[in-house]
Amino acid sequence: MKKREFYLKILVFAVFSVNLSFAQNGSISGLITDSKTQKAVADVIVKIDNSPYSVKTDKNGMFLLKDIPPGSYYVIFIKKKYFTLVIPNVEVKKKHTTKLNTELYAGNEKEFLFLEIGGIQVTADRELLAEEPETVFKISSGEIEHMQANSLADVLNMVPGNEKKTNMGLQNPQRVGLRTFGTNGGDNSALFGTKVIIDDVPQSNNANLQTGVGVNYGSKVQNTAETQIDLRQIAAENIKDVKVISGASSVEYGDQTQGLIIVRTKSFNIPTRLKLKTNPDTKEANLMGSFNLFNTAFSYNLNYGYSLRDIRIKGDEYHRISGMLKSQNYFSNGSGSFDQRFSYARKIENDNDASDPYGVKAYNRDHHFSYSHIFDYKLNKDNDLYMRNYVNYVIRNSWKHKLETVDFAYVSTLMTDGIMEGILINPVYYSDVTTRGNEWSFGTKLKYTHRRFFGQTLHRFLAGFEYQNDMNNGPGKSFDILTPPGGRLGWRPRPFDDIPGVSQFSFFFEDRITGTYILPYIIYMGFRLDTYNPESVDFSNVFSGDSFIKSGQGTFFNPRLGIKIKAAKNTQMRFNYSKTSKTPPIASIYPENYYLDSYDYTIKQPDSLVTLVKTKVFPRANANLRAYQSQKFELGVDQQVGNLGLSFVGYYQKTNNSIISTAVPYMYDRYFWPNWPDAEGKTPIETITTVSSSYSDKQNLGWNEYYGIEFQLRTHRIKALNMRFAVNGQFKFVRFGKDYYKNYGSPRSYTGGDTLSSGWVVPEDMNIIPYYAPYSSWRQNVVVNYSVDYISKLLGIWFTLRAQQVFLERSLSVENPKLSADGYYREKQNISITPEESSLMELDRSFSPLSTSVDKSKPQKWLFSLVVSKSIYKSAEVSFFVENIFNDPAYYYTRKGYYSARNPEIFWGITFSTKLDDIF
Repeated sequence: MKKREFYLKILVFAVFSVNLSFAQNGSISGLITDSKTQKAVADVIVKIDNSPYSVKTDKNGMFLLKDIPPGSYYVIFIKKKYFTLVIPNVEVKKKHTTKLNTELYAGNEKEFLFLEIGGIQVTADRELLAEEPETVFKISSGEIEHMQANSLADVLNMVPGNEKKTNMGLQNPQRVGLRTFGTNGGDNSALFGTKVIIDDVPQSNNANLQTGVGVNYGSKVQNTAETQIDLRQIAAENIKDVKVISGASSVEYGDQTQGLIIVRTKSFNIPTRLKLKTNPDTKEANLMGSFNLFNTAFSYNLNYGYSLRDIRIKGDEYHRISGMLKSQNYFSNGSGSFDQRFSYARKIENDNDASDPYGVKAYNRDHHFSYSHIFDYKLNKDNDLYMRNYVNYVIRNSWKHKLETVDFAYVSTLMTDGIMEGILINPVYYSDVTTRGNEWSFGTKLKYTHRRFFGQTLHRFLAGFEYQNDMNNGPGKSFDILTPPGGRLGWRPRPFDDIPGVSQFSFFFEDRITGTYILPYIIYMGFRLDTYNPESVDFSNVFSGDSFIKSGQGTFFNPRLGIKIKAAKNTQMRFNYSKTSKTPPIASIYPENYYLDSYDYTIKQPDSLVTLVKTKVFPRANANLRAYQSQKFELGVDQQVGNLGLSFVGYYQKTNNSIISTAVPYMYDRYFWPNWPDAEGKTPIETITTVSSSYSDKQNLGWNEYYGIEFQLRTHRIKALNMRFAVNGQFKFVRFGKDYYKNYGSPRSYTGGDTLSSGWVVPEDMNIIPYYAPYSSWRQNVVVNYSVDYISKLLGIWFTLRAQQVFLERSLSVENPKLSADGYYREKQNISITPEESSLMELDRSFSPLSTSVDKSKPQKWLFSLVVSKSIYKSAEVSFFVENIFNDPAYYYTRKGYYSARNPEIFWGITFSTKLDDIF
């Protein structure tokens, strides 16, 4: 009896203990979808590595692993005809359900989608043929870590056609163009029209007002107003993947003309990982990880980068401090999620070269804040509702100090038209210009997706709208008028508070159809209606041909069309057509006023000459400056032969009405005031007609034309060699110019009196400004990238050898110029003349033969680079790279008579990273 009681007590205690243990356990649940179709995947085996816990997904792709002891696990997903997926470091907490939604990629179930070299995640080979009609180039996080990129700009050096001209680092502002020549392509609008999106948040530079005198003049510290954002501020370490769309894109994306750079940052189930980098110019440290708290999954990233532009100069440096925190909550029934993201970046850039003869000192000290949230709700398996809201806030703070030397000069303190006795300034002084502004960008996007089968044809409908607003306020540009920057060049302090912002509203619709009619196909058709600074709506204009939306910067109908046809099992053809548009930056719509300070004179007792300064304000704002639009055509062919994939894409693009600055002539009179300040007896001294680059208008007169061929050749990993090979490249040709406008030259004094055979009499003693027809320019080159990639999981090594070849690099500065003047400006009138009259008046212009002949002097060049990543224990790795292995500067002798280097000098770097979870 006593034994029975004893065993009963043990049994009760054991049962109670087990129940107590179960009560303290957690669980893992989630939804598994196909990466391509986004459909739920049933019968996926979900198991925890080295444990008895496993389950299969139901018909809706849902799974639930129950009664799992708290801890960190590797979760494995196995399904036939899909790559096997392993997600490491999945945290399970007591009484808590960890959400783990993921996607499976079509492939061989005997191969893992990812494998790790130390802490670097290597992605398995996927499809060799494009999955959609669009031309997309993808870069994975493993490739980014392996190459040891410091910023997004370093990552984009891998895009076909982008020539590598600088070493990796944070030394100088970084901007990258797609299918153009970057900062040297003659098309700043192309850089401004290349859109960067991070976690579905556009990185707008529309509100940047750091123009005119300031850090950009005579300083190593530069601004990025009216062009692409400085890509240095985007740390590469937190990037999950990058998708580059250089041609046509879905209607979901607007406010761009030159392509998209879509960045996704790392999210959740991230091991705590420390990474340290060093190269001759840049030092960087990064810490990332994830955790769960209050039924919410969090991930974070902290980054610090430091760079010296010139190691010989103390104070010539750049600092980047950045961080990101993301959270994710799933609804209890797994039907949706709510994601939040907060990021911060601090830029501290200094120019403090004590050896500078002008004593130039400058800095940029900016703060970048960003908050966004995404609500994604699946109404059912075929319907999804998505909403994104964000706000970006940038605090600009720049300063420049410089020694100024000017001739004998008087200045005025007037901010409006008027005249005052001039204040004599010291011919040698220091100027200080401070620019402070608060840039705001906020927006919302709501989209609805619906999937429906009509027979055997799948339609994926997309509809939505997007709103974005950009503005700038704050103290603006300030300096002492009595110590003006650059002498008296027509500048005045300018607050930003009264400058209007730019808003844009867009509606989009698309139908993406997958089916078979004789041959398998994918077709997408859609449109995007973009209106910039909308003011009113008048539906009576809908059928009249006029826009029914009145807007300050225009309303644009942007259609998109694409088709992919599977001509054979391993052969497909693609065609894309699109129109896109880009809003003008605020700095172009509302540039600074031009202040003309001219000298008049008077005599005051005791018979001393007094200089009067007369101020004339020329407003330069153009509230009707329009957005510009681009039209693109693409034709592609993809072919797979065994483990080899080959793609060719030919493209043509024309951008019209881009924004350029045009100099404007003006006249002013100088007077003598005998009875100052009384105007009685005021007598004219002279009338001056002139033109100055400081006084220019922003107009929609630019155009650019692009065409070329892109190609990619790549292999799956050859198992016998553990290698894969890739070649990609691009031939590109860019022609750019201006629509007809009056290109004013330098003022001329001319004594005429001649009579032409036509009876036209050349006026005598003319003070004129000739104007000429514009001309075009072009550039072309071929850039080819070769790479050999070796990976051994057994040895824990990843080895990549890259080579870049550049050839057929030619340019023409002045194409088909018209040498005779088209006319001249005199007495506030533009007067047309014939070529004969231009010659008689000696107004014909000339160009150097170097400008009007094709530059064929650049020989082909090569640049070789090596990258090695090696695991040193289970969760740590070290990477080493060398750029320009042979230290070949690629010198060539220019037509202008000097040698120029085309390659950056030899450069190296080393990185160490480790997972701290495995140590602590």
